[in-house]
Amino acid sequence: MALIILLLIIGIGLHYYVFQPIESKEVLCHKGKLIHRLGDNGTVYLKVKGVSCVFENGMIIIEE
Repeated sequence: MALIILLLIIGIGLHYYVFQPIESKEVLCHKGKLIHRLGDNGTVYLKVKGVSCVFENGMIIIEE
């Protein structure tokens, strides 16, 4: 009985951590191009034309 309860607790905990929503960032630097998130669901990004960026030391450095 205790084994079944332990397995249920582990299963519920694992389910909780696996199905957490992934937070997407508003602005990203990808391959030297600045991209901006479109909408609230976080699945569509737009490339900003004429702007380049570099990711260094946890910061995004943007250049025109």
